[in-house]
Amino acid sequence: MNIEDQTSKDLFLKANKAWGKYTCVKFIKNNKPMDKMLVTDEEDMCLFMRNRTGRGLQIIHVGCGYFGGVVHEVGHALWLDHTHNRHDRDKYLDVDKTSIMIYMEQYKKLRRSQNKNYGIPYDYGSIMHYGSSGPNPTMTPKDRRYHRTMGSPLISFTDLTMVNKHYNCDGIKTG
Repeated sequence: MNIEDQTSKDLFLKANKAWGKYTCVKFIKNNKPMDKMLVTDEEDMCLFMRNRTGRGLQIIHVGCGYFGGVVHEVGHALWLDHTHNRHDRDKYLDVDKTSIMIYMEQYKKLRRSQNKNYGIPYDYGSIMHYGSSGPNPTMTPKDRRYHRTMGSPLISFTDLTMVNKHYNCDGIKTG
């Protein structure tokens, strides 16, 4: 862990605790020469850099200064994709491609083979779902009642269930 700022360190530890409370996943600090995750606050942003092979160094930036951002990036470290990238997202969302041109990669719909959802329903309230606001929203839910649900700063029940399914720990209490 290469975190200088105490606030960033506290947010990262709080995020780990939040994910670990209802899953079997635990983050362990070690210095063994193996595949690792470098946690840093070098830049004032939250970002996860995933090596899609699952091998080698993974880097998580936790310097954005807010819990929801850090928890979201830890979700990526746990192999969660953005909810709005799911292969079935077009049943639930309209994505305005003109509003996302420079961020197209963040909204790219995954193929079914790239995206494991374990039969879990689409969740507008997932910590892994971007919000959409402003005069030109990037995404509009087909059911408009969910517009303000998107972009939640909290881990949802379905987020926990997804992690538990991914790591084969269905016996862990998630509620």
